[in-house]
Amino acid sequence: MFDRIKSFFREVRIDLDFPRYERQHRDEHERHAQRRFSTEQLNIEKGKLLKTIESEAGSKFNASIHEKEKNKKQHEEVARETEYLLSFFLRDYKKELNDLYAEKEVLSSKKKVLYDDLSEIKDSLSEAFDEKSSAYSALNDYKDRIDSWYAKSDRTPWLFGNAAKKLPKHSLFGQSFGDLDSYKYHRDSAYEDVQAAKSKINNLKKEQHELHRSIEQVKEEIGDLFSQINQVKKDRSKMYELKKSGHQRKELQKKLDVLRNIISSLAGEIENFLQSKKEFITQEKHRLGVVELEAKIRKIEAEKDQFLKSFDSDENKQNRKRAHREIWLKQRGMA
Repeated sequence: MFDRIKSFFREVRIDLDFPRYERQHRDEHERHAQRRFSTEQLNIEKGKLLKTIESEAGSKFNASIHEKEKNKKQHEEVARETEYLLSFFLRDYKKELNDLYAEKEVLSSKKKVLYDDLSEIKDSLSEAFDEKSSAYSALNDYKDRIDSWYAKSDRTPWLFGNAAKKLPKHSLFGQSFGDLDSYKYHRDSAYEDVQAAKSKINNLKKEQHELHRSIEQVKEEIGDLFSQINQVKKDRSKMYELKKSGHQRKELQKKLDVLRNIISSLAGEIENFLQSKKEFITQEKHRLGVVELEAKIRKIEAEKDQFLKSFDSDENKQNRKRAHREIWLKQRGMA
């Protein structure tokens, strides 16, 4: 029984130590792969050959490519300037201005309606403030009447009061509770009128604020339209100046078409030079053995990858576990 327990814990210790052993052997396996499947020299040789090929290709083609690119860039600058001048002749200034003026009229009408609405809001606000003032006057009046009623009910008869007297519910001439109820009713009614007037004023002020905001927005839009109108007029004047200086739409269009053809032709020539350069580099890579070197490098890298993967095969892992167990037992004199 004791030997079985001892054996169990020994196996547990061996299993716990195996990951350390596994890491060491994996590192050694990777170092071995680097030594065995090194492509360093091949890559150096390949780099030297590619540098030579690129240099020869550059000497053969780059000057022509750069000259064509410079020529193309110069023609593109002239084409942009010509296209800019031509743009002044391609527009219908009358229609543009008519459309802008029509839009301005719509916005001006909209602004007038908004100002009319604002005027109505101001009148309504004035009426609402009058209603609030009238309601406050009535409220204060009935508050005073209530205070006066209570003051009279508490005064002595010597001061024309009704103290110690039982007051009737209603009376045509003297003080009564009916008077008090009437005053309170009218006071509450006046208070409700005050609140209603305040609510009305708040709502009107909100409408007034929205109208002011809408008016400012319309003004901004009208201002933008005036800027557009002024710009169209400036562009039209520029067109007249160009005509006076001898420029014509047909002449500019013809010039632009010629420039575009030249630019397209130069772009084609540049593309041909680039393609020829690419083909030259490909031919030289074959002639000088670069392609063969690249194939060798790929083959070695594939073998290296296969070798690295072999470390994790089930057979090799079981072999390492057995070897580790033997070494562990031997080191402790248990083998």
